[in-house]
Amino acid sequence: MNDKMIFGQYYHSNSWIHRLDPRTKIISLFALMLTAFIFSSLWGLLGMFILVLVLIATSKIPFGKFLQSLKMMAMLLVFTIFFQVFFSQGVGEARFILHFELRWLSLGIFIVLLVLFFLSKKIIRKGRGLLFIATLLLGFYLQTILKTTPLLTGYTLRIYDEGLITSARVILRIINLICFSSLLTLTTKPTDLNNGLEEVAKPLGVFKINVSIMAMMISIALRFIPTLINEAMRILKAQASRGVDFAEGKIKDKIMQIISLLIPMFVVAYKRAEDLANAMEARGYIPGDKRTKINELVYHTSDYFTYAVTLLCFGLTLFLRIAYAI
Repeated sequence: MNDKMIFGQYYHSNSWIHRLDPRTKIISLFALMLTAFIFSSLWGLLGMFILVLVLIATSKIPFGKFLQSLKMMAMLLVFTIFFQVFFSQGVGEARFILHFELRWLSLGIFIVLLVLFFLSKKIIRKGRGLLFIATLLLGFYLQTILKTTPLLTGYTLRIYDEGLITSARVILRIINLICFSSLLTLTTKPTDLNNGLEEVAKPLGVFKINVSIMAMMISIALRFIPTLINEAMRILKAQASRGVDFAEGKIKDKIMQIISLLIPMFVVAYKRAEDLANAMEARGYIPGDKRTKINELVYHTSDYFTYAVTLLCFGLTLFLRIAYAI
């Protein structure tokens, strides 16, 4: 299993979250995600982040698992912070005013740094995101100390309080959502998740929606996301051993190289789908037919307590949002 891919994996443990009914986890986490969207206050989102840390600590799951799930969104978070901080307009005076003078020497050095960054991808393969950020910061720093060559242009960046607060809200909201979704998949077995989704979505049967098939499709998709990514990595390594370089060449060559990846992936996915269909048919699975379960879902005291706490948090959030616009 690819340890870098967290979404869709299950981490075995014996925490109180693992022992909860899957319906409780699905409904409670969905309500907490809605709460993250309802909150507009930075302090409210910070309080929810503290709640996320408490849930992670009590789930007996290594914190590194959640850091790996956030790592996949690292560049999105960095660009969100950058654009919100430097391009958000505020009311009143700016909190920070940064004056830059772009000169020919600093521009030349910055271009050389970018060229070296792109040429170093064969030598430095890990931490390239941080290296790119460091390159940009060094480029801005050079514009403040090199003042001997002719001036090319000058510009000013203004940082307002609104930009800092907005970026903090967006980052906290994204982190909370990612951690909630990872917490659901890491603490719930695929079979339990399928049964829970089927029970939660039962009211949709009024609209003639086949809930059992929909829940089965969702659970199978979640289950095979890590598997297909592992297959893609295996095909990439096999193609690389044959001399295919996905990072070099012209655009036409890259398109052909991507096709050489997509065709085996399609074949592998089709083969796995066929094997899964044969296995389900051999076990007597009939789509849309009423089935019995070996383990019936039963609520316990901890489930009712979790519902009560979730309902209290959701109701308090709505009250604060409506009454105090928090």
